[in-house]
Amino acid sequence: MKIHRFSEIDLARFAALPPGPALEQALRTYKTGGGSWSYNPVRESTSDIVAASTPLLGEIESVPWKKIEAQITAACRRGDTQVVSNVGVGKVLYDSARQNGWKAIKLPMGRLPIGISESVRYWSDILLVDEIGVFIPFFDHRRGQGLSNSPCRQIVYSMQHVWVRERHPDIAHARLAVIRFPEGKAGRRVKIEFHVEADLLSYEELDHRIRTVYETWARVLMERPLDGRRTGTDKGNPMGF
Repeated sequence: MKIHRFSEIDLARFAALPPGPALEQALRTYKTGGGSWSYNPVRESTSDIVAASTPLLGEIESVPWKKIEAQITAACRRGDTQVVSNVGVGKVLYDSARQNGWKAIKLPMGRLPIGISESVRYWSDILLVDEIGVFIPFFDHRRGQGLSNSPCRQIVYSMQHVWVRERHPDIAHARLAVIRFPEGKAGRRVKIEFHVEADLLSYEELDHRIRTVYETWARVLMERPLDGRRTGTDKGNPMGF
């Protein structure tokens, strides 16, 4: 049995919880619902949305929103709800980037290997520049149910620091940011949560937390209703430990 991989947002939310009953209950709740679609279509269009330039080609002409909208829509495979949600947050970001006067630069950053055969990416291979300077954004597209508290964002900031700032000396002092999207209609701006003062976690601590989440998830997946246990339908540990 192949274990379900969490989205970056879900993983940060679970990793922020203390091991034990709170984490177990959160994972049981997730097990009963989970997610039927993702924001990958809009994530894949981020560079076009913010008009990111490349070091070799320099600034590029901004792509019209209608073309980006069609690109996002074509990438959605999970019905109208996914289309509406992806297009909605994409338009908010498109408008906000221009209203805020951001400049965007492409910088391939790869994925951070962590946990049990896991890798994460709390960045979008772009840097944003505002009137203060450079910052590393992670886009939390979920409206109202994403990285809504400081412990969740601490996980993201720590990942950004460990994998991006510590590996790229030229942006070692770039600000760390989570960009969140409004719950209202699409004309509003995004909200930027910058890292301020909170302690950053080490790679070792992050790795331990991710491992704990997946180990607990494996145990939750093994749980069966009482009648299921009677019939001997338990298939064993899906993680192999």
